[in-house]
Amino acid sequence: MSPRQHTTQHIGWMLLTLVAVVTVLNVAEDVLMPVALAILFTFLLAPLASRLERWGCSRGVSVALTTAVAFTIVGALIYAVAAQFLGFVEDLPLYRDNLESKFRALSGSVGLERSAEVVKELTEEFMNGTAATPPAPDVARVQVIEPPPTALQLFREYVGPLVSLAATAGVAVVFVIFMLWQREDLRDRVVRLLGPREMHTTVLALDDAAQRVSRYLLMQTLINTIQGSVVAAGLYLIGVPDAILWGGLTIVLRFIPYLGPVLAAAGPIAVSIAVFDGWGGPLATLALILTLELISNNLLEPRLYGASVGVSAFALIVATVFWTWLWGVPGLFLATPLTVCLVVMGKYIPRLEFMSVLLSDQPVLAPHERFYQRLLAEDAEEAAEVLDDAIETEPLATVYDTLVFPALRAVEHDHDRGAIDAAKRLSIIDCIGELVLAVHDAGAAEPAPIAHRVPLLVLWLPAADRADELAARMMIDPLTRAGIDARAVSATALKAEMLDVVEAERPDAICISAMPPAAVLHARYLCKRLRTRFPGVPILVGLWDARGDLRKATDRLTSAGANEVVTTASAAIEQIGRLLQPAIQGVRAEAADAPVEQSAA
Repeated sequence: MSPRQHTTQHIGWMLLTLVAVVTVLNVAEDVLMPVALAILFTFLLAPLASRLERWGCSRGVSVALTTAVAFTIVGALIYAVAAQFLGFVEDLPLYRDNLESKFRALSGSVGLERSAEVVKELTEEFMNGTAATPPAPDVARVQVIEPPPTALQLFREYVGPLVSLAATAGVAVVFVIFMLWQREDLRDRVVRLLGPREMHTTVLALDDAAQRVSRYLLMQTLINTIQGSVVAAGLYLIGVPDAILWGGLTIVLRFIPYLGPVLAAAGPIAVSIAVFDGWGGPLATLALILTLELISNNLLEPRLYGASVGVSAFALIVATVFWTWLWGVPGLFLATPLTVCLVVMGKYIPRLEFMSVLLSDQPVLAPHERFYQRLLAEDAEEAAEVLDDAIETEPLATVYDTLVFPALRAVEHDHDRGAIDAAKRLSIIDCIGELVLAVHDAGAAEPAPIAHRVPLLVLWLPAADRADELAARMMIDPLTRAGIDARAVSATALKAEMLDVVEAERPDAICISAMPPAAVLHARYLCKRLRTRFPGVPILVGLWDARGDLRKATDRLTSAGANEVVTTASAAIEQIGRLLQPAIQGVRAEAADAPVEQSAA
């Protein structure tokens, strides 16, 4: 089977598995939703139960206290919000006149008012089931009188949903109690289910998921409780009715990512507009909510969260829509924890890596991959941005090692295997050269002071082609800034011409720049000729970004006459300094003796 067929088959199985999982989640909603809610509360309450046990409580006492306190608070919040909501519904007709007067004041024109009245009339007719045109006079009206609903129908209509909701909540509570009671046993069973061979990975995944979800839920609960309490107190002082209702809804709705704060703010703002005669109350309400959101987003959340839950913003929005479509309102609150668990699974399970790629907030491309990808797309501006960002945070030699040299190596590799043609290869190499030259011209680092410079010359020779020459010219700048004079020979020069340049320049060290994959062969040939003609000059070979076992390549190059073989710009600068150390000491000794000789004369 070819690699392409294998990839196609793998994608097919993955899509089939995904469809099967979604189908099971939809069909088994009544069973899986309480389990998911129970897992959510278990993550929230497990740290508290463990803390009580460390304080000396038994397992039964810690579980009982934790669940009793937690569900008492939840029940009290639900009762208070429900009571306030019923009172709010009863008071709605009182706000109608005030809303109509404000609407007329805002409209400012009779036409707009008439349009609103027409829309209202049409809506009432549609809701009442009346036709847009009156019936013909000769058509008799037939009125259908439905029989009064039976007791069973009333029970199904009004009590049935409440019984279903209460049953789901009761099952979830039972699951929470048993999960808290047997949390270690459940953890061990999951580890055993995934296999002893994967124990290390499983333990890391469970710990990571538990830490992320527990911290998110605890901190989100704390922040929502603080903000909800302040909202209730502030609205009470402003004079907005049913302040406890809006504070409780703030606590609950802010668990919904992105949309929750908007929904929580819409209610009290709308009520303030309906209640107050002027605009002072609505503006005060708006200012209160905006101030609290700014404090939460910029002060509380960064300090309490410390780090992101690891899910990208776009993925979280998609996940919220998906889980809401699948499980309704509970899916809104389960979206973030479930998505975090999927990201952790993709991080530690190779077959589910695509989940981490799709959902995680971590970059999926390394800087050098993104740099090369932009070069392939002929987007020099974004490639320059990547290079500039790296220059701002790292030394120039490190940027070469982690960004530019890997990109050059990728160019050579893709050209060697036929993925890009020669014209494309040269175009990318020239673009890299222009970007690096722009960095040098901009002065990414200050040159070494004159007092620290030494009159020594390092001559760089490209092993074969343009990529080798570009890497050699790149090395001139960091060496010059280190106080060492450096020059590079063009790749268009023949090997004999390079030897003549070495003869004319008489450098203190010779460096050969070679870019894999065809680097060793050309570098070894040039090294042999240099060692034969210039036996006393130190020779360094740079196999830029070479990977794998380099012992064989190093042995071949050293046998050809190389003194040192390096793979990074940082190592090259260090080794050049070591090779030139005797010459540097000699130059400094001569400089120190010069005044003595002049005074003796």
